[in-house]
Amino acid sequence: MPEYRIRLGPAGSPLTPTIKGIAKVKELGLDALEIEFVRGVYMSVEDAKAAGALAKKLDVELSVHAPYWINLASSEREKVEKSRKFILDSCERAYYLGATVVVFHAGYYQKRTKEECYGIIKEQIAFISDAMQDKGWKVSLAPETTGKLSQFGSMDELLRLR
Repeated sequence: MPEYRIRLGPAGSPLTPTIKGIAKVKELGLDALEIEFVRGVYMSVEDAKAAGALAKKLDVELSVHAPYWINLASSEREKVEKSRKFILDSCERAYYLGATVVVFHAGYYQKRTKEECYGIIKEQIAFISDAMQDKGWKVSLAPETTGKLSQFGSMDELLRLR
């Protein structure tokens, strides 16, 4: 049976820049950190590489949360394209950070049925996965559950995406 290790750490860096936050997490005796890009992906690739190197050295496992304003099921094509870009930019930084996962809220039902929304989001996630594979970014996508009735992301919906 594989050995599992539970890691603990905050969602969001306790200090800026992120590299200082990683050091602080370790100083506090924690060993995980979610890098939050919730308002936009502002970290450069160079900063991601430096932060990732430090996290690896200090044995702090990283994850990424993509921006909040993602809607892969929008009826507006421009919003879908921006949403994919937000996720792909998050995946690129995650790759260079050495993060294992990119968490995101997938979308909103708007005037669609839950089944229509599911099909659209599944298709968009496949598109994003293919783009990640083309780039060689070995990061897992993790659509997150939500508590909003207007938002895609019930446990059943997410389990169906597998």
